[in-house]
Amino acid sequence: MKFICNGTDLSDALSKVMKALPSKKSMPILEGIKFSAFGDTLTIMATDIEFVIVMKIKADIIMEGEVLVPGRTICEYIRKISKENIIEFDSQIEADKLYISHCDSFIYLATMNISEYPAIEDQEYTTAISIKQKDFKDLVNKTIFATSTEDIRQQLKGCLLDIKGKRIRSVGLDGYRLAICNKELQEERQESNIIVPAKSLSEIAKLLENDDELVNIQFNEKKMMVEFENSKIITSLIGGTFIKYESTIPKNFETEVTVDRASLEYSMDKVDVIAKQDKSNYIKIDIKEGKMSIYCNTSTSNIKEVINTFTKGKDVTISLSAKYLTDCIKNSSDEYLSIKISNSSNPVVITPIESDEYLYLILPIRTR
Repeated sequence: MKFICNGTDLSDALSKVMKALPSKKSMPILEGIKFSAFGDTLTIMATDIEFVIVMKIKADIIMEGEVLVPGRTICEYIRKISKENIIEFDSQIEADKLYISHCDSFIYLATMNISEYPAIEDQEYTTAISIKQKDFKDLVNKTIFATSTEDIRQQLKGCLLDIKGKRIRSVGLDGYRLAICNKELQEERQESNIIVPAKSLSEIAKLLENDDELVNIQFNEKKMMVEFENSKIITSLIGGTFIKYESTIPKNFETEVTVDRASLEYSMDKVDVIAKQDKSNYIKIDIKEGKMSIYCNTSTSNIKEVINTFTKGKDVTISLSAKYLTDCIKNSSDEYLSIKISNSSNPVVITPIESDEYLYLILPIRTR
């Protein structure tokens, strides 16, 4: 194999592909990144078996072929020479080594046994959808923060992607909070749903652009493939049944508060300084007479923040996790939010005031 390519293009592709390298040492062969040079395209691939990232860039292919090299080593080296317009690669000069040169400098990297590297299995996908990149990115970011990091129930470590007609819904929950986001698809599709690992969705969202270009998604019962521009990502899905979350959302509320999101975020940023000192991380919210008062008391500090609100219904006092409330605020995108409360023992529901695009739910903390 022999080819020439642009350093910036290669470095950018490698920085994305390396996200699929295993985070923990398992099979040594999975530490490699595969280069495939055919036609006028260099294809770069990495996988940890459960997650695959494939990137393609243009290259001047002099001799077609494939090679497998230590992933983190080549990523770091190419990053350091990424400003070079021309980098040459040749695996024919010396056996079991890849020659890389730029200007008058060169390096030899030991290659790995490519015959041991796992191939991407051909899949027959049963469902295909298209959505704007910015919409899918937002859909993911508004829900993955609420997924579980515990191993108690695997289904809670992923987001439910639920498709119905022209609507796609993402749902994340961990047993203490719930996040729902709805977006519009390009075309109507039959009702279907899958559970996608939150880790995979996070990496996919990072690779997407915040624009109107489409991302194409296909899936079956075991795998999901995401394709956009010169990128392809494949992830294994989580089996089993997702929790029936709809019944946890209250339908009737005795108190509804409209609050300026920026003001609430500013106040919570200050409260968090004190709340994170205590393991319980809880705050008390007191709503009355058009004001929301937020209290946090620890063994060493006390803080009170007051925000003007528009309130309908009864006065109420409720205790919540400071982190959970902050997460909801920071992942909201509207100028004003509606905070709805049934009573101090039932979940708090947070929504935008002018749409049903997203909904957050937080269970209260019982305190004396």
